[in-house]
Amino acid sequence: MAGIIRSILGGICFLLAAGQISAGDTEIFPILARIKIEEVHGLTRQLEYVELSLQIPLGKQENVSLQFVAENEQSGEKIPCQIIKQQSFEQENIVLLSLIFPVSIEANNQALFIVRSEQSRPVPQTDLSITGEELDLIIDNDFYKADLTQSDQSEAKSHHSGQLRELMIKMGYDILLFRTENRMHWAPNFQKKGNDGYETIAGWEHPDYYKLNSGPYLILTERRDKAAAHEEILLTANYYFYAGLPYFRFFSSMEFMEDAWITLLRNDEMTMDSLFTHVAAKRLNGEILDLSFTERYEVLKKSPIENEAPWLCFYHAEKGYAFGSIRLKYDNTNKQGFKSPTHLPHTKISNGAGGGKYWNRRLIDEHPVFVKEGSRYVEENAYIVFSIKDHNKFEEIVHWAERLRHPLQVTFQNSSLLH
Repeated sequence: MAGIIRSILGGICFLLAAGQISAGDTEIFPILARIKIEEVHGLTRQLEYVELSLQIPLGKQENVSLQFVAENEQSGEKIPCQIIKQQSFEQENIVLLSLIFPVSIEANNQALFIVRSEQSRPVPQTDLSITGEELDLIIDNDFYKADLTQSDQSEAKSHHSGQLRELMIKMGYDILLFRTENRMHWAPNFQKKGNDGYETIAGWEHPDYYKLNSGPYLILTERRDKAAAHEEILLTANYYFYAGLPYFRFFSSMEFMEDAWITLLRNDEMTMDSLFTHVAAKRLNGEILDLSFTERYEVLKKSPIENEAPWLCFYHAEKGYAFGSIRLKYDNTNKQGFKSPTHLPHTKISNGAGGGKYWNRRLIDEHPVFVKEGSRYVEENAYIVFSIKDHNKFEEIVHWAERLRHPLQVTFQNSSLLH
């Protein structure tokens, strides 16, 4: 199985107009950037996606069929890039670009790439596919099938929210993960003081902002709107589905636009019917906790799973399939740089009706807390399907967690090519 992780390049590269070629030539902007990719954690990366943010002059390139490529300086290999975002600002004569492309690199090695534009080539063929329209999508790769569609099975599934409803684990299992009454991805969710019940992001009905970007490497959905029945909370939610990877990522942000009293605030919640037998998690001290659902009660009552536990999963001991969460980002910093309020934050493993089980990260745990305007709660997790191994049960989730939590280092390089 390929070893993969996402790397975010936190810089901006400017291409000087002196490097521009006319629209009638083969290339309009022959060089956009020169980047160095370094593996410094001793982990071989068989497949990793590198994401770049660039700025280029507006020029005439929009009238020409172009493709961006990343060229390995050593081997000369040209890797087609997928455009994630492209936004033009005519008055400033600038185009903002976000690109993504796959790389492989050995442990403790580095590579130099030149990012350039060329006439379009055939689109790379991958295992990633998408069907459906607008928010009602089904996304496939070789590892899973993610169903984001609306359903009339229950009121909780009836909203056009774009939230994950079901997940099919492929890999020879063909096990459908679902919750009878709800969508399986049930967070973020929240409850105001004095309200009888809580609300969830799955209650969105056509969020105010929605954007879909679909390509051979990445399918990205972006959503943003006020929370249903909680006008004071602004929600942002992005799904990232990749080609060739057994995981997808989810970014969420809860920002309080007004003061509020909150008695329940949860994130990283996956709720499923009785499809698993065990729970496992890596504690902050490095210990791997491995318990049957029956055993977990007394152990977790005395020592709950930490809110910042690096990963956790449910698995079926006999059948061997597993589904887990790798925690990539956890930031409760408010707009002023201080910590947003929490109450007894921890990761909870809970029972649902009909034998269901779910995990969730509790930020405010059933206690009235005054949440000041400007408070923010940000998370990013990778949700992974994998197999339990006989010799090393959690080999696969450990493999991915090491790489996802220790990304490649990607930096722009000064070069005479950009003068």
